[in-house]
Formats: sequence, structure tokens, C-alpha cells
Amino acid sequence: MVKGLNVRRKDKEITDKNEIENILTTAMVGRLGTCADGIPYITPMNFTYDAEASKIFLHCANDGRKIENIRINHNVCFEVEEVTNVLVKQPTCASSVAYRSVILFGNIKILTDLNAKNEALQKLANKYAPQNPKVSFTDVMLSKTNVLEIEIKEMTAKRSPVKPAITDPSKK
Repeated sequence: MVKGLNVRRKDKEITDKNEIENILTTAMVGRLGTCADGIPYITPMNFTYDAEASKIFLHCANDGRKIENIRINHNVCFEVEEVTNVLVKQPTCASSVAYRSVILFGNIKILTDLNAKNEALQKLANKYAPQNPKVSFTDVMLSKTNVLEIEIKEMTAKRSPVKPAITDPSKK
């Protein structure tokens, strides 16, 4: 497991490696946080998680603010969450949201090796389009997209509520 960050609410912290990997594997969208010249920038992105290598892979266009930021600053933050329910209570300020989330920090790089790019794009295709035939991407296709790799340095995960709510009155 990658080194964890300090979590203020220890009662909400997820420490089970399998549960954390489940969140990272099943979440459909992650948010990549980059920063350059003191200005933060967040981008929602499709991604895939490689548990063995402790890496996140993403793809994007060859230019734009995200790529400019990455070229200036390789330190990034990445977040995923799974919202399962809105818990409405009285008074309204006592309401909450049931969720699980993972936040990680790492170093990002733009892959240039065509084999590495193809392998990462195959992982993305397997996640988002598993029904499609498995074919290699052409060099032309690979040259038209950037593939990004986050090497995870620190990670933390949380859930709320702390204990699952009992919805069956007979189990109270």
C-alpha cells in the first residue's frame, strides 16, 4: 500500500486495501488537479488504475491548459468518489451524503514510448469499452493523443456515514 496521508476523521478513514482498490477500479470519473504559476486547475477525466504498479493512467489531447500545467509542474492531486445516497434529516443542516472517496498525490508524466502508450490505452479501452475487439492502436492514433501516468506517492480514502444506516426497522 502507498503511504497514507493524515486523515482528520479517523473514524471515517478506509484502510482496507481491497476496498480502496475497489473504489479506484469502479469509479468512472476522476478529477485531476494540476497547478502552475500558483493557479490550480481541475479536470474531470476517464482513467484506469493499475494496482500492481500503483499508477493511474489517463488520456487527453496533445495540448491545452492541463498539458501546459503538467509541463511546468509534475506534482498532481487526483480524486475519485462514489456517492451512494443523500441522507436527508431534520433540521436540514443535519443532512449528509453517503460516499466513499480516494484522494491521492503523485508525480505525473506524459508517456512518449509508443508501446507504453498502447498498453495504457488498452487498459482504458478494457475499462470503458470491454465489449469492443482488442486491437492495437496505430502509430497515427497514438501520435494524436497524450497518455498520462501518475505514479502514486500518497493516498487516503474515506467513507461516510461511518456505519451503514439501518433501513430495516426489524433490525433496530
